Amino acid sequence: MMIFSNCRVILPDAIRGHLDVVVRGRKIVDIRAPASHSDETIDLHGNFLAPGLIDVHVHGANGHDAMDANAKAFRAICDYHASGGTTSMLLTTATAPFAEILLALTQIGKLREEIPQIAGAHVEGPFISRDQAGAQNPEFICEASAELIGCLLEHRDVIKRITIAPETKGALAAIKEFSAAGIVVSGGHSNAWEEDARAALENGMRSVTHTFNCMSSSRRRGTKRVAGLLEFALSEPKICCELIAEEHHVSPALMKLVYCAKGVGRISLVSDATAGAGLAEDTTFQLAGKKCVVKNGACFLADNGTLAGSASRLIDLVRAMIRNAEVPLPDAIAMASRNPARETGLSDKGEIAIGKDADLVVLSPELEVLQTYVNGVEIFGR
Repeated sequence: MMIFSNCRVILPDAIRGHLDVVVRGRKIVDIRAPASHSDETIDLHGNFLAPGLIDVHVHGANGHDAMDANAKAFRAICDYHASGGTTSMLLTTATAPFAEILLALTQIGKLREEIPQIAGAHVEGPFISRDQAGAQNPEFICEASAELIGCLLEHRDVIKRITIAPETKGALAAIKEFSAAGIVVSGGHSNAWEEDARAALENGMRSVTHTFNCMSSSRRRGTKRVAGLLEFALSEPKICCELIAEEHHVSPALMKLVYCAKGVGRISLVSDATAGAGLAEDTTFQLAGKKCVVKNGACFLADNGTLAGSASRLIDLVRAMIRNAEVPLPDAIAMASRNPARETGLSDKGEIAIGKDADLVVLSPELEVLQTYVNGVEIFGR
């Protein structure tokens, strides 16, 4: 048993002092008024105690990528992001040869019991728009055929989330099948018109990928402007918006805009970190066969300067939302814990509550990560 004492507990709607959080085994078993100290008591010296952060869109870190499809890479990625308070993640594949995507999914399935931070996979591509490919490799973009859908559905126990461009050939059938299989379908890397997005919603799409980035916005058609995927997502209450709020992908005004439009409950902060996260300035790395470079704290394609994911961790995004969008700390934490847990069906995670997994993060007053726990076991500490 462990008792976390002398801390400020970040709950979904408030910060509470004068509480002890009691952990037995891998679960939170009590939240109570402070009791006398014992050998099991961990004095947090007035620091914050937050739920573990959950990243549903993360490709890599420290020169390693989920597409490497091996234990060494997965552990390196998880270890780096633990330093940013991430206790669960969906390792995210890239648009690549289909056999390589399937291999990555197979390895994620095999190794998730060994590496407790791995909650499953997010398949980003290859069913996306060439016009909105971003840093994805257009060479490997393809249509959502029945055969390829079937191959992915063989990994339905591993895939928790998939990004699809709703307007592409075969997309609506794919969205319907994946949604029926319990996989969250997210619209992204898309040039969709409003009617494409609505059709996707009707077939099961419930999220959009990295809001504002690699997605259509309003365009004139005939005499009027028509919404793109962006405006549709901001206006539709059923849609949850991913947001890479690390100050390179979106400006402060856009952070405020999505917060005003969606509220605290429909935003999931995501790092979209690639292998460049944790690497030194000017270091090069690969993303699905494309050369990338770390510059000014972000990741770019080396040949044309297109953003190639991020070099950030979730705690960096939490701080950015507070600083730039004036979001209260409990809301910013919820966007990186409770919301992605709910959206992805991780019902035992995302909150400090009795019966939840003991995935916890100790934060300083400056929101620096001091310790990270998964299932009651410390996996990072300063």
